[in-house]
Amino acid sequence: MLSAKDLTSEEQQVAYRVDQYFKSPSMTIHEKLFNALLIAQLELDEENFSNENERNKIVQFKNVLDGLLQKIKT
Repeated sequence: MLSAKDLTSEEQQVAYRVDQYFKSPSMTIHEKLFNALLIAQLELDEENFSNENERNKIVQFKNVLDGLLQKIKT
């Protein structure tokens, strides 16, 4: 089982934000992270950002989500 001590502060912050965003109690943290990853990827694919800085923030968020999902798998 993954615990908060296994996560960086950035990963903890992202996990908390995603958990708060997806309010459904029936969704697992894996499902919430996966759906957030899909949304971030769609934002990038559709170029739904206003400038390069915003794009970089989405890329960083997506990278953190990828890392969290990898940690949950192991």
